[in-house]
Amino acid sequence: MPRRIAKALLLLLPLSAHADPVSFSREVMPLLSDNCLSCHGQDAAHRKADLRLDTEEGAREVLKSGDFIDRIVTTDPEELMPPPKSHKPALKPDQVAMLKRWIAEGAKWGKHWSLEKPVKAKVKGHPVDFFVKARLAKEGLTLSPKAPPHTLLRRLSFDLTGLPPTSESQSIDSLLASPHFGERMAMIWLDAARYSDTDGFQSDASRTNWPWRDYVVESFNANKPFDQFTLEQFAGDLLPNATPEQKLATCFHRNHMTNGEGGRDKEESRIDYVLDRVNTMGTVWLGLTLGCTQCHSHKFDPISQHDYYALNAFFNSIDEDGAAGSKATPYLSYQSPHAKRAVEESQKLVDARKPVEAKAKADAAKPFEQWLAEKQTAVKSGFQAWHIIHGSVESQEGTKLAQSKDGIVIATGPNPKQDDYRLVSTSIKLPRLTGLKLEILPQNGALSRGKDGEFILTDIKVQVRRKGSSQIRDILVKYAVADTKTEAKAREYGDVKGTLDDDPRNGWTTKGFPKDQPHTALYGLAEPLELESDEELIFELRQRSTNGDANIAAFRVSATDQPGPAVRELGPAPLEQLAAGKTERDRLLSQFLEDHTPYQLAKASLDRANAQLKEVQSAAGKLNVMVLAERKEPRDTHVLVRGVWDKKGDVVQRDVPAAIAPWPAGLARDRIGLAKWITSKENPLTARVFVNQVWQMLFGAGLVRTPDDFGLQGQRPTHPELLDWLAVDFMENGWDVKRLIKLIVTSDTYQQSSEHTSPADPQNLLLSRGPRFRLPAWMIRDAALASSGLLNPALGGPPVRPHQPEGVWEEIFMGRFTYEPSQGAAQHRRTLYAFWRRSIAPTFLFDSAQRRVCEVAMTRTNTPLQALTLLNDETIAEASRSLAKRMLAAKAEDRLPLLYQAVLTRQPTAKELAVVQRELDRALAHYRAHPEDARKLQTTPDLAAHTLVATLVLNLDEAITHE
Repeated sequence: MPRRIAKALLLLLPLSAHADPVSFSREVMPLLSDNCLSCHGQDAAHRKADLRLDTEEGAREVLKSGDFIDRIVTTDPEELMPPPKSHKPALKPDQVAMLKRWIAEGAKWGKHWSLEKPVKAKVKGHPVDFFVKARLAKEGLTLSPKAPPHTLLRRLSFDLTGLPPTSESQSIDSLLASPHFGERMAMIWLDAARYSDTDGFQSDASRTNWPWRDYVVESFNANKPFDQFTLEQFAGDLLPNATPEQKLATCFHRNHMTNGEGGRDKEESRIDYVLDRVNTMGTVWLGLTLGCTQCHSHKFDPISQHDYYALNAFFNSIDEDGAAGSKATPYLSYQSPHAKRAVEESQKLVDARKPVEAKAKADAAKPFEQWLAEKQTAVKSGFQAWHIIHGSVESQEGTKLAQSKDGIVIATGPNPKQDDYRLVSTSIKLPRLTGLKLEILPQNGALSRGKDGEFILTDIKVQVRRKGSSQIRDILVKYAVADTKTEAKAREYGDVKGTLDDDPRNGWTTKGFPKDQPHTALYGLAEPLELESDEELIFELRQRSTNGDANIAAFRVSATDQPGPAVRELGPAPLEQLAAGKTERDRLLSQFLEDHTPYQLAKASLDRANAQLKEVQSAAGKLNVMVLAERKEPRDTHVLVRGVWDKKGDVVQRDVPAAIAPWPAGLARDRIGLAKWITSKENPLTARVFVNQVWQMLFGAGLVRTPDDFGLQGQRPTHPELLDWLAVDFMENGWDVKRLIKLIVTSDTYQQSSEHTSPADPQNLLLSRGPRFRLPAWMIRDAALASSGLLNPALGGPPVRPHQPEGVWEEIFMGRFTYEPSQGAAQHRRTLYAFWRRSIAPTFLFDSAQRRVCEVAMTRTNTPLQALTLLNDETIAEASRSLAKRMLAAKAEDRLPLLYQAVLTRQPTAKELAVVQRELDRALAHYRAHPEDARKLQTTPDLAAHTLVATLVLNLDEAITHE
């Protein structure tokens, strides 16, 4: 033995006689990971001095040198480890002492704790309490008292169903048996699966993967064993005699974003999808940051770059080519059994609104006759619907524009490939604007200045600007009709409606029609526009086609204040016909009704119901759901050099990291085998990771507080023996999810009061109190609907669109997508079913996952915007109004107790009752004295006051907190 090592061991030997043996996996390995492995780990490209401390052989070579401890404790900055330039602090004395003890004890090697198989220790009593109480006792602490019955009932109900309790008699078993259990579990699974109803990226096109969401709900409700749940989502398509639902399950691995942007190489996208599947698998099932090995071997965990691409090989032969949108094959043609209910629900809504619209139309007959008589008198001397707009003209790219007295604007001078023309006017004398007419006029037998004489108008803009101001207000244009009609496909030129979507890849052209004749387009505004005296109107013609060389040669713009047919139909306006002695009552009635508010309200309501019915009828048919399916000829899988998609290195075969668990004997190396390897009892990670996710769901934080990282850089479990016991028990009992949850929630640990926090355990790491945290936003919304009696409890079916502020989608997508809130009972479905657009998640979910990549950690934030949402969101307002109606239906003395019971599952204290009664009295006094304020809310003074108090209680800390 070298003299220096012998000397060191002689000095250290006495230390080991006074302490338990050092645990390599829980003490030494984390220390090496934090301080040494970034330079002395398995990543050869970044390894310094060719020294390794991530393997037993490498570490023993370092220890043989005899200066391991000397380099750690030296004061020489040139010799110190970790070096100062690494910006890592020097080791603390207790850490150095621990390393000395470890060496003195023989430097016993091992694995990182999460890569060692979990062991089920012997326990007495409830296993959760056994380990928690033992840990608390070491700190001189005990469990807190049991939570009050109503608090515990609310805690259980929210944790197991995501909803407040419906009765005081609910039990753990009844909550687990509730169909809402599956919905609650699905919400966290959808976050992990990066589920969305759209593709993401710039186009963010819609997809129809929602039947998979219902598969998840049904699987949790049926208590499908987690290993079977895993198998179906990895390889349902490969199972013998696979059912449609088993094939549907594989949509888990197709929920990633798809990129259809122009110029993107589809193969690069396809490889990105494969990488995403492996990274998601690593997070959800293994709790490892596998994505760190895309470019090089992991700096800390024993996963090499070859390991990573060997896992990629399992997903590299899916029959896909990287396309997005409607071409993102493979698809499963699937008809959901849950869509029929949505159709019936929407049909009932249409049937209920039809008579209302019919009555409103009938009620309009008498005022119509009065209006018609007035108009017949008014137009005797003639009538002109359209008025030419004069103003200043300009171009973006240098075309010279000039307007003549007849309003015609002629283009001359430079002829750029693309250009925008603008007509700016302050001379419009109409009381309002309802629409604009654009005439494209030929010049020398051509409509454009291009070689072929054909114009392409990609978009138009109607804007308002106050004189002297640079701020521009966009005016929404809802209708477009032209004297030419072509059946243009998406991203083709032809249909005039293409000028309303801000997409230069489509627009209006009259190619194929005479170009020596004028052509006309009418644009109807969504709402009549009244210009103030200091405002100017801007009409912009955008000519940004990908073809180019199609700028308009001459045009003229006119405006009208006539509604209805005048801006939606070419030809004479109804009043122009009336002035000419031709009375078309249907067109005249249509124009009258356009300005008749009672009818418009009823018609708009029916139109929305009909649009929803049409949408769900489409969803009730066969849908294309993105799934997995193997291609006939498997692809070769390569290590990608530095992770670059087209830099191919070594060919690798399907395999798994040996450091985790061996491949099960006798299994084919396909996705079935991969799923069984993941849920093998030899795999030390999967059960631990899922148990930790369930613990996080119930306690607000996992036993491992980095749920996405069980590797060397993740946090150690607060109660490692408990985590191992639950993981082994979970596997031994058939991966039974409901049994696991019941075991945890029946513990004294779970049922503790959360009222007091021990100074010795401020973050509740020791579990000295019950869990207390703010409910997620989706649960707050669902609870408000349930408490108010508005909740539609239906399971499954097409996505719905809850209320959100107007214009959010329109602003982000420049009008390409319009958000229309769902109507009727569909509006009050659970948030699980909300339509999820990746570019802008539902706006009321202020703490949600973004669903762009896999996320398993719980996000909690606190901003004033959240308080504004809970006080002003339309859903909360509806829930408050519904609660107020229930209160007013009760006796006066029962109203506030009813409110407290509905929202907080308890009766108010005398002090609370006095405070809330005071606020109610103040609100009643205000609204009775100012009934116009109540009318603004479309309520009576009493209803407005009770609504205000209901909102107050819905916003109480107790109402939005997991106590």
